[in-house]
Amino acid sequence: MRKLLLAALVLLTTQMYSFAQKNKEVKFGDIKPSDFTVNSPVVKDDDPAVYLFDIGSTNIDGNNNGYFTLIFKKHVKLLIRNKNAFDLGTIKETIFKGLLVPEEEKFEDFEAATYNLENGQIAITKLDKSAILTEKNDKIRVTKKFTFPNLKEGSIVEYTYTIKSPFIYFREYMRGWNFQGKYPILWSEYQVTIPPMFNYAKLMKGIQQQFAIDSSKTIFKTYSVVESNGVSSSDYYHFSGDAVWHLWAIKDVPAFKTEGFVSSYKNYLTRVQFQLINIKFCESCRTQQIMKGWYDKVNDLMKDENFGLELTQDNRWLNDDIQKITGTTSGVEAAKKIYEYIRDKFTCTDYDATALSSPLKKTYQSKTGNVADINILLTAMLKNAGFEALPAILSTRDNGFVDEAMPLMNQYNYVLCNVKIDDKSYLLDASQNKLGFGKLTEDCYNGSARLIDKSSPLLVPLVPDSLIEQKTTSVFITNNDAGKPEASVTSTLGYNESFEVRDKIKKIKPDEIFAEIKKAYPFTVTLNNTTLDSLNSLDDPISIKYEMKMDLGDEDIIYFSPMLTEATRNNPFKSVERNYPVEFPYVQRENYILNMEIPKGYKVDELPKSTRVKLNDNEGMFEYIIRAEGENIQLMSRLILNKATYSPEDYATLRDFYAFIIKKEAEQIVFKKVK
Repeated sequence: MRKLLLAALVLLTTQMYSFAQKNKEVKFGDIKPSDFTVNSPVVKDDDPAVYLFDIGSTNIDGNNNGYFTLIFKKHVKLLIRNKNAFDLGTIKETIFKGLLVPEEEKFEDFEAATYNLENGQIAITKLDKSAILTEKNDKIRVTKKFTFPNLKEGSIVEYTYTIKSPFIYFREYMRGWNFQGKYPILWSEYQVTIPPMFNYAKLMKGIQQQFAIDSSKTIFKTYSVVESNGVSSSDYYHFSGDAVWHLWAIKDVPAFKTEGFVSSYKNYLTRVQFQLINIKFCESCRTQQIMKGWYDKVNDLMKDENFGLELTQDNRWLNDDIQKITGTTSGVEAAKKIYEYIRDKFTCTDYDATALSSPLKKTYQSKTGNVADINILLTAMLKNAGFEALPAILSTRDNGFVDEAMPLMNQYNYVLCNVKIDDKSYLLDASQNKLGFGKLTEDCYNGSARLIDKSSPLLVPLVPDSLIEQKTTSVFITNNDAGKPEASVTSTLGYNESFEVRDKIKKIKPDEIFAEIKKAYPFTVTLNNTTLDSLNSLDDPISIKYEMKMDLGDEDIIYFSPMLTEATRNNPFKSVERNYPVEFPYVQRENYILNMEIPKGYKVDELPKSTRVKLNDNEGMFEYIIRAEGENIQLMSRLILNKATYSPEDYATLRDFYAFIIKKEAEQIVFKKVK
């Protein structure tokens, strides 16, 4: 890289274009009493905070170390309207330092102040630079942290800082910008200037707001790079040409209000991101391709000591333990034993990682590690046992969607193991100690996983539509010898709900599960013979079973809800409108069956009507079939959702569909005493 710089010298000229729109002029400390009262159509009375402005910029300039520096500046002015936003009074910024080079990012030009309006006058409390705390995260990251003093309801806080990064080449991307967030923003602005030598891909994402400014132009600039040749001599290089200048700004950005069934808010925030594609210093210079195709990226990952390098070694130190673990088994059974050993014996300390935190041998000895440590170790053990095993990477639902065509590692946050046995492939996750073999949590179903396979880095589909969650509840109610109703209840959960119950039982006792069930009944019940079948059989779903004595009372008229605790009581879709999709984590199948003897001494006075409704023809269905015959009542209720994701255009229909279900499942059977 440095040799290329020494050889490159280019002077490029071009016509400059006129540009009329300008970015917002702001000065630190320029504050007026009127700033404490906001008037904007996007600010609601219950918004705890309002960003008066949020402004950032990134420029690239030559430095004295023989290369270029990324210069990021941020300036924020924020009104804290009530105590629910006091957490915004503490600011954190991640700073990177070199692992292989003695360089680090610089945190500079810091200013911060709290403003309070007291008797019509503005009281200023400045934050000294000494108040900045530095917290070490790991070997390549530290956090700069500061907290505003004298923070009250109604305070305005303002801060600005600059981060200078020498890692333009090593990090491969420059800072992007979120134009939208949890709170309304009166003015959100981002400006970048990209030298002619650097070619970046620009990615605009989210539900686009209307930009007040969306402009670009070329600016003729000269960049100077100084490289030391020793104690007293230096070489100077100058690069000139058309830099590309972009400016985006949005006025009155509404707060992004999260609702239920959103995989990640990151998918819908209006934002811009950048990825370095290549570098070329002159017409005759060789182009340095930074953003490679997936074949090259996978090849690099398998040579990376923080990812796949150890998988290319024989790791014979594992062999004795592998033999003890697998014994005389082979095939799937042997793979299961290795998987279960890692799953049951190791503790995951971080579920958001794509790089090893320690060598595999250290992870094996300590029995702890992040998700990459554990699942790459699992891959190594399976490989040494003779299986065809590969790591795979993905982005979890809460991390957001990825651009599958672009090999950008900063998009990914999770590692799995893929093992092929008898022409069948299994994705394994040993970091979750309540998962069965070949099972994944719903959070992994976010589009696809990428196999880190040098010969064929294929995508493995992991779409929510392929994950079916089926739950069946059966209730049999009979009258005992004393004429009192008793019930036998069996509820076989879907696999993902079973995982949640197993995870919950790590913190509470099984009896507390049944205490919650008992509390959910609208009348007095006593539960007996309670069991959780398959609780420790992690490949299977859990069945919740219990017998129940019921006290329906002795009134002349009894109102009985036949759906018992399985009724949907609240509509998860409260907003009248929605601008982003409804994303269920899986396809749903819910079955409810009730067989009931009519209470002794009573007759059916009113019975709900049977009904069947469809959601958008074939996208879903709700069925409620009930009948009374002789001394018995039978009810079968089914809810089917044939897909996991519904577009904003389908929202109103889906909301009405659930409203109908709630109303129907709330209907009661009326029993009247026979006289």
